[in-house]
Amino acid sequence: MHSPFEIIEDFISPLQCSVLLDNLALKKPDLDLNGAPIKYESIFTKQHLGVINNNLNDNMERIVHRYKSEVSNFTIVFQQYPENPNAPAEGIHCGNSIYSRKKWTKVKDVDLVGILWLKNYNNKIPLDTREDVYGGKLEFPGYNFSFAPQAGTLVIFPAGPEFVTAISHIMVGSLEQIKFNIKLKNWKFNIGNFQGSYKEWFFS
Repeated sequence: MHSPFEIIEDFISPLQCSVLLDNLALKKPDLDLNGAPIKYESIFTKQHLGVINNNLNDNMERIVHRYKSEVSNFTIVFQQYPENPNAPAEGIHCGNSIYSRKKWTKVKDVDLVGILWLKNYNNKIPLDTREDVYGGKLEFPGYNFSFAPQAGTLVIFPAGPEFVTAISHIMVGSLEQIKFNIKLKNWKFNIGNFQGSYKEWFFS
């Protein structure tokens, strides 16, 4: 059974997570016109790219083996989702397409999405909001499962509408993560290469 997910634990260290949080995270979220906290994004600058580039290069063989193609290019975005128990952090969306007129239309030349968490999911006391978040699970509604944030872990998956995602409510703290938009060389998604359920992908 060939899984569409490449999961790289300890992609970066706890110390590297802390350094990125200190350098990139907002101390206080911006608010919308109704006073609700809003998502913050920033493009990675060269000063923060070093460790990410090095670690991605170290794991390139795993990505090539999984998707049978080399990486052509990628972009990296830092994302911060503030505490807001009243609404999901992010609704259903897709890495390379938008939903319009009852269909998904590709608008970005992206083949894979990678999510690298900088905090750990924790629903117990004590909870240290400098390192933990309660909420913010990466959900895959089409397959009825989710990933809980795990600091330093990178999960990669196809960017198309077959793998739409959402992010659950942030109950306590904030969710900080790094998003990779990855383009492969001469790659075309084929759902036939990734048959099975998540139980077969992860537990068989």
